[in-house]
This record gives sequence, structure tokens and C-alpha cells, in this order.
Amino acid sequence: MPNQHSADKEVIGFYIPRTLAARVRKAAKTRGLTITAFIEETLTHATRKTTLAPEDYLAIAEATKRATGRLASKRISRQSKG
Repeated sequence: MPNQHSADKEVIGFYIPRTLAARVRKAAKTRGLTITAFIEETLTHATRKTTLAPEDYLAIAEATKRATGRLASKRISRQSKG
């Protein structure tokens, strides 16, 4: 499905200075990446020494399970409408 996001992903929104936003867009374009891919790569690098505890992984698994159920419900609803 177009624009269907994976259940193991979530949206994080935040405000940044316009100058930083311009630099992010420019850096992503220079490297041939989407802004999402560039930010994901940058955040992965910045958090490489941060270790998640077992309870963190359990919380992530539970959130993914809930999101999977919501996505399945949306698919069923769309199919029944059309």
C-alpha cells in the first residue's frame, strides 16, 4: 500500500531552527538521502552507546504489536468500503 508505514516505526515531531533545517535538507540532498533516512542515520550514530534494557525491548514489542493491530483494522475497514 502506498504510504503504509511499518508497525515498528513511530513519528517523533520536534521544532528546530530554520538554519538547522536548511542544513539538514542540504546535507541529505548532497548524500542522496531522504530527510528521514538522513535523520535516522544521524540519530543512530548519536545513540550508538545508549543501551536498551530488557524492559525497553518489551515495551517496544508491545507498542509494535498494538500498531500491527491498528494497521490490520485499517486495512479491513478500507477493504470493506471499496
